Amino acid sequence: MTINNVTVLLVVLLSAAYLTPSTNALRLYFNDSSTHQLDSTTTYDAHNIFVSSGSTLELINGASITAPSSVDDGESAIRVDDAKFIGVNGTIIGGASVGGVGVTISTSRDSEFGGADASFGSGMTVYGGDAARKETTQGGDAVQVLQSGSKATFEGGVYVAGKGCSPEVCGVTSYNGNAINVIMGEVIVKGGTFDGDFYNLKGSIQILGCVEYKNGRINGVLSDGSVIDVAYVGEKQPDIVYSASVCPATPATADPTSRVGPGRSFSLSLVLASMTVSLAVVVCL
Repeated sequence: MTINNVTVLLVVLLSAAYLTPSTNALRLYFNDSSTHQLDSTTTYDAHNIFVSSGSTLELINGASITAPSSVDDGESAIRVDDAKFIGVNGTIIGGASVGGVGVTISTSRDSEFGGADASFGSGMTVYGGDAARKETTQGGDAVQVLQSGSKATFEGGVYVAGKGCSPEVCGVTSYNGNAINVIMGEVIVKGGTFDGDFYNLKGSIQILGCVEYKNGRINGVLSDGSVIDVAYVGEKQPDIVYSASVCPATPATADPTSRVGPGRSFSLSLVLASMTVSLAVVVCL
C-alpha cells in the first residue's frame, strides 16, 4: 500500500478524537502489518506518527518529520510499538517547547508481533525537543527505548538531545534530555555522532569500536570511524565490544576502572593522534 493510499484511508477514518482541536497537529497511523515509506515528497510538520501491529516504516530520501509543539499532541515525533522502523535518510525533530522525544521504541508484553525494532543509518538526524515551558521537566530525548524486547541499532547518523530551560524563560530550571535513553530493552551503537548523555535504567547498551568506559564517560572511536565522547548514566555498565576494524590490538594493561573489549586494551590518545596524522596526510596530498 502506498503512502497516498494510507493518507486517503486516514482522512476517512480520523475523527475529532484523533486530532487536537487546539492545534493543527495531525496523527498518522501505520497499523496494517505492511511496509510503508516516507520521503521528501511530503513535509510532515506538526505530526505524530505511530507505527504498530507488525508494520514497517522506512524513512528515505530526506524525509522530514517534526512533532507538534503542544503537550496535548503527544511527545514523540515517531512512536514504534510492536513494529519496525528503518531510518535510512531523513530528519526527525521532537516537539519544540515541550521537550518532545524524537523516536520512541516500545514493545507490549506478550506481543504477537514480536519485539519492536529500530535501525538508524548514516543518513539520519534525530533531535529531542527543547524545553521552553514551565510544565516541561527537561529537554526531550533523541531516541528512547522502552520495555524488554525493544531494540535500537545505530549504524551512523547524528543524535542531539533536547536542551533544558533556564529560570529566566520557564521560571524553573529544567535539564537537558539524553541522546539515548534506555528504560528497558537493548541498544547497539556501531556508529554515529551523539550530542547528549547515554542513560540506561534497566536495559543494555552495547558499544562497538575502539572505545573505553572510565569515570562515567564513554570515549574512543566507533566502528564507523566516528569519535564518541559522552557521559554514561546508569547502575549497569555499558558492554564494550572490541572492533578490530578501528582498534589495533596492543599488549593488555591492568586498569580495573576501565572496560574494553575482552582480552584487548589500547591507548585512546594514540588512536586519536593517529587519526589526526592520517587526516593531515590526506590534506597535504
